[in-house]
Amino acid sequence: MKLFPLCRELKKQKINFILINTGQHSDKKMSEDFFNEFGLKPDYNIKPSPVSGIRQISDIMNALEEIFVKETINLVVVVGDVNSTLAGALVANKLNIKLVHIEAGLRSFNNSMPEEYNRKLTDHLADYLFTTMEEALDNLSGEGINKNIYFVGNIMIDTLAHFDKQAKKTGEEFYFCTLHRAENVDDRRTFGDILDALEEISRDEKIYFPLHPRTAKMAKKFGFLRKINKIFSVLPPLSYADSVYYQKNALLVLTDSGGVQEETSFLGVPCLTLRTETERPITIEKGTNILAGVGKKAILAAYKKIDFKNKKKTVIPLWDGKTAERIVKIIKNEICAE
Repeated sequence: MKLFPLCRELKKQKINFILINTGQHSDKKMSEDFFNEFGLKPDYNIKPSPVSGIRQISDIMNALEEIFVKETINLVVVVGDVNSTLAGALVANKLNIKLVHIEAGLRSFNNSMPEEYNRKLTDHLADYLFTTMEEALDNLSGEGINKNIYFVGNIMIDTLAHFDKQAKKTGEEFYFCTLHRAENVDDRRTFGDILDALEEISRDEKIYFPLHPRTAKMAKKFGFLRKINKIFSVLPPLSYADSVYYQKNALLVLTDSGGVQEETSFLGVPCLTLRTETERPITIEKGTNILAGVGKKAILAAYKKIDFKNKKKTVIPLWDGKTAERIVKIIKNEICAE
């Protein structure tokens, strides 16, 4: 979903590129359906082992090496902080290929998160860094990274702005919740505390809850499935357009997703982030986001702070739907011209 506006702009500017699906999301709803929804067709599809993160990264790296050599790649673009991001960065570095990192400089300062190391290592390997917010420049500078940094805005907002126009309004009143991060659902106590808080919140309003494959797996392991069905109006994994619909129409969004924190701020919808930190502090400073923590008492205390009457879009610098245009302009006029 973050590559959709970039690919569209590259085509518009007639810049040749290949799109690689690393296969990190093996679930059909998390991969093939999204490519179809965005009208994207990968040139290559990798099928890494799902056994462990190490095997996954290794398999992706082996496949990327073959592709990069075969295609004579001269610039690699990676986005975000997932395992695929780090794998692409490492292979580009070892093959001496210039590397662009989109969403550079984000930091949660929580080293227990696998994503934190992924984004840190990728930033230190990158030749060109594109940031979503001005605070990211300070994060990078603090780690000794000061060259070839471009503040371009948030490419996820490009995608959201496109789909926001299509999302219809509804008169139904409800909350919307997403929950999938490993630190939340892989820990029985944390998962249970979050569900206990959400059970109380659900007494105020119906909560729609798309059940992520990882969350479903851990809920089954911990014996939480019955409780989940009691608390929520459970939905299957959603398309991106459906996700935008539910966020746009919700009275409140509760989430542990980084992207949803950004989207709700753009949409002007109150958001409770079910985490103890965020790598997107601008959504708290200038957006609609409140950091709730993961304990029952903390979540309920944060919930009481929500101002449901003050629903309005916020203005965050360069979150304007034109980030892909800025990125491609820099790639074309500055990076490729070197």
